[in-house]
Amino acid sequence: MDLALFGYNLLVSTVGYGAFKLLQLSNGFRCEATFWEGRLGVYGPDHADLKTERPRFWFHAASIGEVTGSVATVHLLRQRCPSATIWLTVGTPQGLRFAHEQLGDIATVLPFPLDFPWVLKKAMQTFQPDLYVALESEFWPGLFGFLRRYQVPAVLLNGKLSRKSARRYAFLRPLYQPIFQQFRWLAMHSPADREHALLLGAAPERVHVLGSAKYDCLLTRTLKGNQTGWERILRLEPDTVVLVGGSLRRSECTALLHIFQQLSETVPHLVGIFAPRHLHRLPTMIEWLRERQIPFQLLSHLEQAEQIREAQVILVDQMGVLFDLYALGHLIFCGGTLEPIGGHNILEPVAWGKPVFYGPHLESVKEEHTLLQGAGGGRLVPDATALLQEWRHWAGNIPELMAHGERAKEVIQKLGGVAEKQVDLMLASLYGANRSRCQGATPSERELFNR
Repeated sequence: MDLALFGYNLLVSTVGYGAFKLLQLSNGFRCEATFWEGRLGVYGPDHADLKTERPRFWFHAASIGEVTGSVATVHLLRQRCPSATIWLTVGTPQGLRFAHEQLGDIATVLPFPLDFPWVLKKAMQTFQPDLYVALESEFWPGLFGFLRRYQVPAVLLNGKLSRKSARRYAFLRPLYQPIFQQFRWLAMHSPADREHALLLGAAPERVHVLGSAKYDCLLTRTLKGNQTGWERILRLEPDTVVLVGGSLRRSECTALLHIFQQLSETVPHLVGIFAPRHLHRLPTMIEWLRERQIPFQLLSHLEQAEQIREAQVILVDQMGVLFDLYALGHLIFCGGTLEPIGGHNILEPVAWGKPVFYGPHLESVKEEHTLLQGAGGGRLVPDATALLQEWRHWAGNIPELMAHGERAKEVIQKLGGVAEKQVDLMLASLYGANRSRCQGATPSERELFNR
C-alpha cells in the first residue's frame, strides 16, 4: 500500500470512525438504522454469499441525481447482458428509495459501503465485481485501493469535475492521481470536465466527452410517469393554473410561498405545489402559512385519500414524486438557484415539455442553462421580485409559454443516445478482463477494446 493511501486509511479509521459513532447518536441515524447498517457492509442474509451470475457490474450513485443519470444505462445494460448481475449502491436514504423505485426490478439496490477498510473488504466479498462503475464524481480513495488490489477495472460515466473540485484533488494529488490513472475509461459530461480529468493524470486516449445519459433517462421516465394519477388526486380542473416550486432551498421555501400569495390575488384558480429539497424545511413552511392563515394540505394526506383537496397550497412531504408533479405545472421554478447552491436538475420539467424558471446561481447546471436558453425553455430571473413579475405576465399567456417548453424538449430529444455509448465502453472494459464473460459483443464494442 502506498504511503498516501495508508495515511488516508489511518485517518478514516480513527477520526472518521469517531465521527460515525457520534452520528449514531442522532435522530437521523435511528430513523434510518437499516440504511446505516448497510453502509457498514451489513447487507443481511439475503445478500450473504450470494451465488450470482457473471459478469457482475457494481454501479455507485451518490444520491437521487446520480441515480437518475444511471437509469437508462442500467436498463440498456440489462438488455445487452441479460444474465449479468447488476449491483447499484447509493449513498443517501432518499437516493436509495428512489433507486428501488426506478431500478429495483432489474438491479440489486443497496446502501454504499463507507470508505473504511474493514467495511470495504466485506463489500468486495459480497459483490465480487467484474467491473466498477462510478457515476459523476464519486472518487473514494479507500474503495479504489481495494479495486486495484483485486484488479477490478473501473469506468466513470456522466463524469463531472468542476474547477473547484479539480483544485482540491490536485492539492491531494498523491491520493487522487492513482484513481484517475486507474480508470479504464472516463466518459465526461463536457470538454471542461475532460480537461480537469487530464490535469489529474487521466490518460488522454481514455477520456471521452459523451455528455450525460440523464437526457435518455428523463425521456424514458416521462413514459412511465403518473401525471394523470396526480391530476385526479389533486382534483385539477382544465382551467387551473398550476405553480410548482421544486427542490426549494433555504429562503426559497418561503420566498416561493410569498410569490404564490401575491400572484393568487390576480390569478383565479391558481394552485401551488411546493417541494423543499430537504424535508426538514417543512416545519418552517408550515409555520409561515399558519401565521398568515393560508390554508394548505400535505401531499401524502391527499395521496392516501385521507383528505380531498380543498386548499390552494400543497406541500410535498415525501421524496421521489417531484418529477411527476412537474408534469402538472405551468409556472415552474427549480430551486437552489436564488440561493447560492448552484442549481438542481432544471431539465426535469422540460422533459414534460414545460418551461422552467430559475435564479442566477447555476454553477452546477451551466450547460443545461445554455441549452434551454437557446430554445426559450429556460427563463433566468435575477431575484424573487423579478420572478413574480415574470409570472404575472405569463399567467395570462400560458399557451405561448408552453410552446417554449415544447421547443426545449426537442433539444433534449436530440441529445439522447449517450446510454448506448456508455454501455459500449463498459463492455469494452469487461472484455479487457475476460472476453468470455459476456457474449454478443457488437462491432463498436470490439473496436473500442482494440484501441
